[in-house]
Amino acid sequence: MLALAALCSVAVQAQTTAPATATPAADDDEVVKLDAFTVSTDRDVGYRATNSIAGTRTNTPIKDVPLNIQVFTKDLAEDLLIKNQVQFETYNASLVAGGIDVFSDNHIQQPYEQFLYRGFKQNWGLRDGVREYDPVDSQGLARVEVVKGPAAALYGLAYPGGIMQNISKTVELEKNFTSLRLTGGMYGDYRATADINATGTIAGQKIGVRFNGAYEKTEDNREHSQGDVRLLNVAVAWQPTATTKLEFMAEDGYRAKPNGLGYFLTGEAGAANNQAQIPLQILNPSIDWDWNWANDNNLNVLETKRYKGTVTQQIGEDVTVQAYLQYSRRLEIPGNGWDASGSGGANAWESASSGWDQATNTIRSTYNYRDWGNQMHAYGATAVYKLNFEQIKNTFAFGANVWKEDELSRHSAPLNPLASALVYPVQMGVPINVPPFPPADLQPDLTGGNGYHHEDNSNDYYFVNWQASMFNDRLKTNIGVNKTNLKTIAWDNGVDTEPNVYTASKYSPLFGAVFAVTKEISVFAVRSTSLFPDSTKDSFGNQFSPQVGLGYEGGVKVDLLDGKISGTISYFVIQQTGGTQNDPTKENRNTVRFDSLTPEQRQIEFGGVRPLGDIVQGGEQESKGFEMDLTFQPLRQWQIVTSYSNVNHEFTKSALPATIGQTNPQAIKNSFAVISKYSFLDGELKGLAVGGGLRWWDKSLQDYQRRAPNGGVYSGTGDFIDVARYSPSRTWAELFATYRWKVWGQNVMLQFNAQNILRADSYVGWKATGSADKLAVDRYKVPTPIVYRLTFGLDF
Repeated sequence: MLALAALCSVAVQAQTTAPATATPAADDDEVVKLDAFTVSTDRDVGYRATNSIAGTRTNTPIKDVPLNIQVFTKDLAEDLLIKNQVQFETYNASLVAGGIDVFSDNHIQQPYEQFLYRGFKQNWGLRDGVREYDPVDSQGLARVEVVKGPAAALYGLAYPGGIMQNISKTVELEKNFTSLRLTGGMYGDYRATADINATGTIAGQKIGVRFNGAYEKTEDNREHSQGDVRLLNVAVAWQPTATTKLEFMAEDGYRAKPNGLGYFLTGEAGAANNQAQIPLQILNPSIDWDWNWANDNNLNVLETKRYKGTVTQQIGEDVTVQAYLQYSRRLEIPGNGWDASGSGGANAWESASSGWDQATNTIRSTYNYRDWGNQMHAYGATAVYKLNFEQIKNTFAFGANVWKEDELSRHSAPLNPLASALVYPVQMGVPINVPPFPPADLQPDLTGGNGYHHEDNSNDYYFVNWQASMFNDRLKTNIGVNKTNLKTIAWDNGVDTEPNVYTASKYSPLFGAVFAVTKEISVFAVRSTSLFPDSTKDSFGNQFSPQVGLGYEGGVKVDLLDGKISGTISYFVIQQTGGTQNDPTKENRNTVRFDSLTPEQRQIEFGGVRPLGDIVQGGEQESKGFEMDLTFQPLRQWQIVTSYSNVNHEFTKSALPATIGQTNPQAIKNSFAVISKYSFLDGELKGLAVGGGLRWWDKSLQDYQRRAPNGGVYSGTGDFIDVARYSPSRTWAELFATYRWKVWGQNVMLQFNAQNILRADSYVGWKATGSADKLAVDRYKVPTPIVYRLTFGLDF
């Protein structure tokens, strides 16, 4: 396929290079343009991007948008070997990707509810304006734009912390190119990618095809860590007239990674109340940290498909309309049904019959099939109308969008889990051979589907956004409003005969302005809102009010010394109401059952302990902070990107008074990131570029433990204190060097990357204290390796 696409590219180049008059360049005064919805990466200079589409839904200079926007360009992704948008989060200081696997770059899904954005939880982003659950391979992305703060006025559903907008590669009708890359890693992992853009003119009509493909074998320093990543993306564009453009994209993605790469933990004997969690490797010193029970038959698998059609039409001189229709589907099968509790993998609810048995020093795994499947439909239209007067220039963007998700998840409770269990001795060198499927009599019946949980979500939203420029372009305003309607239909545990239907509707306004104090310095302020449904339900299947955010932000935008220094410095205050939280004293569905049983039955089913704890209506949260995102280019050959964030998030109102003043697990107060690159443009080193990146995180909150006022064990009654436990601060660093030259007229590159050069510590468990009264607050360190990779590239 790659060979054929490359040949097509060469053929089209040969056809379109000949007569210079075959495809005349567009006149600068030409009235009709089709770029209102497209950000051309040609305007990106290295790591610096001047325009954004995420902040207004139209192609707009970042300096004119009253929002804090950070853009990650294709050049940055190539230099740092960024493979998906989760890895971009490393270099945005306001983002915390808690819970991700620090040893792997093969992410199956965003860390659920452990991804913090300015202190608020979220677990998905956007792709071309439509909700996206999973990591998007960077081979299919032109850039990633991060809009900070509430943005419901633009995208309907949004979290209060902000959105990450992944922008797909599309056909570039004005040029032909081929870019091939092959990367090899030190553990035998490798990755091959191709980006081929072929265009031409047929009967005066422009047409083009762009192919992006990736094939990767992933592996890291841990045993049995081999995984796969595959991506096939084909985009087609046809411009039959100067005012009409039709586009279609089809994408097929696949990711697989072994289950069981995590750590088994246990409490401290005789001191369970100190909350110690001791790794298996500490109690069994002969076992290395890279030991695990994973293998080829217990893979976590994610399959994705995406199809999208787009029509862009120019109407007259001042109106452009774009309409789209998209269908996407995902299916995730965790662990292929196999699980051992404590592994950090799938189906961990089977802890009663699987996991680490210390008495026999064995690991028991059971089969418990589950998948999470979704099919999603989205369609909508946006119109841009430009109305300019002598003193005021106006751009109106307005439209409507619909998004609908049908959850197709299935679940089968384990059939006789003890009979299906496999037991492995815990020692080095013992082979682990999980069969691909359980015995026939133990395989679950999945024919009906939706056996455990079924939920359909939908939302439609309508928006209008007005950008105005006045006073000789010194004042730029942005005013918008969005009306969003939500609907969720949920079937809970197969118990309810009627579905639980939840609806909500809300207007979300935005008011912002940018004022140019000088040609190089502007000040901005914005008031914006966010809206997102909270899909968490209590044990009775009840759903609660959506998360509603309100944000205020102001700061300075700079574009100094002809662009040598550019970026945003801002201060923000964001408040969130609604959503849910956990109340450990609340009665739940099991409590009702407990009360209906005899004492003997209670002892058998619940161990005699009355179960408590359930989800309740959330209170209020507030996040305040200071952020700085700046790009420096002191010399033509030297560029630096910096990002700093100071975030103070806390719960201000709560159904549980003790949680007031607390924050979310994984929260980090201070964070800093920097990327630098120096390119030799002449002399003997011409073609060489060297650089690196560094990210520093402050200490990270892990949990709160309830203790007696003196720090001892809490009895369950009377006064108490909540003690916060943290992971220490961490510093991550990497280096790269790239050399480019020509061979037979073609551009060739060779790149070396060294990641984690400081061997940033990773942490697991909590160190034993030897006393039930002394809380475990120090974590065990897990050694991490430096990773080396070499990339060969060819561009023509």
